[in-house]
Amino acid sequence: MIKSEISKRAFFISLNNKSGENRLNMSTLNQIYSALEKGETDKNVDVIVIKSELEYFSKGAPIDELVKFNEAESKIYAKLGQNIIKKIREIKKPVIACVCGDTLGGSFEIVLACDLILATSDARFGFDEVNFGLIPGFGGSQIIAKKSHETLAKYLIFTGEKVDAEFLKQYGIFLSTYKDKNELELNLNLLLEKFESKSLFAIGLAKETINNGLETDFNQALLIEQNAFTVAFASNDKIEGMSAFLEKRSPEFKDRWEDFEEIK
Repeated sequence: MIKSEISKRAFFISLNNKSGENRLNMSTLNQIYSALEKGETDKNVDVIVIKSELEYFSKGAPIDELVKFNEAESKIYAKLGQNIIKKIREIKKPVIACVCGDTLGGSFEIVLACDLILATSDARFGFDEVNFGLIPGFGGSQIIAKKSHETLAKYLIFTGEKVDAEFLKQYGIFLSTYKDKNELELNLNLLLEKFESKSLFAIGLAKETINNGLETDFNQALLIEQNAFTVAFASNDKIEGMSAFLEKRSPEFKDRWEDFEEIK
């Protein structure tokens, strides 16, 4: 159901379960989490990309399975989804979602957790849980409000309406949308090329700083940034980056977060 492969230092996690409409059953959620862990620790990976092999991303939760869940089982299911959300935010590598077609329920929540989202203009998104007497359970009510604002979160969750990428673009969920899958993949490759010349250590530090800052007040967020800025001065990448600039050459960054995790 989940395929994973490395191409040009990007780790691709692909949903590929046509018979099951890429629905997020417990097995699929566990596979996504395991794939994220693999990409996180692989030194041959600079960026993680989550996408679908089908004409849509995912139809969301398997309602035929959830209807049989009791409270304990539903708690386990929600925790699996939330673990994916937390893992995406904890990984110190950029996590990019590439989306075409329907992206509903829990899959919308997973996409929203990603650092950058690329989508075709006709992709459709929605929290359809209200249609089944439910609410989002993976963290969607919080993520959409943080990425945009309270009013949009309430509208989408209260109505269960499916909206297209162009609608969400005006609320800052996407920087840009693409006319079709070919144009999306072209721009994904251009984005991956941008990362090739950057310090992955600095990107990871920036991701951690932004995410942590969003969870606290402004003065504390400034302190978080100040401390992270200071940490950067202890890195080899800082020396290499500044030396390369002064010597008018391209930098060769080598610091990797996997090395720091090993020290722990």
